[in-house]
Amino acid sequence: MQADCPLHANKVMEFCGEDKEFGVSNQVSKTGIAWERTIMRINTLAKSILLGSTMLCLATPAFAAAEAPAKAADAAAAADEDGNNIVVTARRVEEKLQDVPISITVLNQQQLSNNNVTSMRDLAAISPGLQINSRYGADAANFSIRGFTQEQRTYATVGTYFADVVAPRGSGGTFGGDGAGPGSLFDLQNVQVLKGPQGTLQGRNATGGAVLLVPRKPTNKLEGYVEGSYGQYNMQRVQAVLNIPLADTFRVRLGIDHMTRDGYLKNIGLLGDGVRPGKGMGDANFYAARLSIVGDL
Repeated sequence: MQADCPLHANKVMEFCGEDKEFGVSNQVSKTGIAWERTIMRINTLAKSILLGSTMLCLATPAFAAAEAPAKAADAAAAADEDGNNIVVTARRVEEKLQDVPISITVLNQQQLSNNNVTSMRDLAAISPGLQINSRYGADAANFSIRGFTQEQRTYATVGTYFADVVAPRGSGGTFGGDGAGPGSLFDLQNVQVLKGPQGTLQGRNATGGAVLLVPRKPTNKLEGYVEGSYGQYNMQRVQAVLNIPLADTFRVRLGIDHMTRDGYLKNIGLLGDGVRPGKGMGDANFYAARLSIVGDL
């Protein structure tokens, strides 16, 4: 029994030692399993994040594509309000200038006022390719584009249109030209100079081109202005415009233009200065009135 006790004790100690080793290995294996589970959770979370990011990236172009038309419309409206889009009626409909396949020069009212354009003779100074024959006076001038001109007792080759209506033309037996008369260059939306044959849309006598005077249309705002000018040769000019929206569907715009100026030519002959003695020849004295009405039916 004594001999067996040490052996038993040794076995117990060996068993206890093995048990301790087994406990340590068991603890290590549990720690490994927990660490592996943690890594798997991290990997799963990373995959979820990557999947969510991918879905967001895929959804972003769809949202962008859906918002693109709205943003384009807003940008177009803002451009129209800022005046960045130039609207012309060269083809009898309102279009953007960049969409019209015609050689054209467009001048708005601000450009005409800044360059003091009061007659068709002044228009040629700021419009490339447009020549004015004013030997019969600034108010009886005619246009010449690309070599097409109107000589004495001939028909016009460049048409003039005010609000899409052809200006009065002579029969070929008149001494004056077929340009626009006095008082035509105030309160305009723009002046369009079309170069080249325009007979398809503008009719006869437009072989060289056409000059379109587009008046400003009545708006939905109560607005207006009064402008006065004074210059050499006792030049005095007054312009007044009043826009009245009488209703949501009915608008009226009234404009008046009056100018007087002494002549800059002196006739030393027996005929004197003509119908206005002492005022000189080449003088100006005119009244012009315009009434525009727009009704929505």
